Amino acid sequence: MVMGVGINQLRKISLGLQVSTLLTYMIGFVALKRSDFKKDGIPKHGKINTFGYILGALSLLFMLYSGLRHIIARAAPLILYIHGLFGLMTLALSSLFVANRWSWKTVKNMRILVILFLSTFSGGVYMFSRFSKKEAAKKRPIKRRITIKRCL
Repeated sequence: MVMGVGINQLRKISLGLQVSTLLTYMIGFVALKRSDFKKDGIPKHGKINTFGYILGALSLLFMLYSGLRHIIARAAPLILYIHGLFGLMTLALSSLFVANRWSWKTVKNMRILVILFLSTFSGGVYMFSRFSKKEAAKKRPIKRRITIKRCL
């Protein structure tokens, strides 16, 4: 437990932040496409997506705690390492975008970032459901078989 919050609550908070990040990115994309002039839409798109980046970075704190617990316990599945690698690449590329490194802000690189983010996001959702099922199974009481004797 961290500050009275269990690992499942931390995972739920992280997932909520990641879903918010995805929705924010979608809003940023729509804002860019709906603008009449690209020069008006690009700054708005940038501000909205920077907010999404901040939400995603915040969720990283919760994910790191959960992931490190599994790694230290030597119970980390392979998907955790793959998810972490894609997450680091996503974070590095999006950091360049947020830091306004214009030479990196090409449509091609943005599409790569979208693919990386969606891959990382879907891997995270998969792990969330997998870990949640394991935790739920631990909490369920063991069902005892009731045998009924038949009297003839």
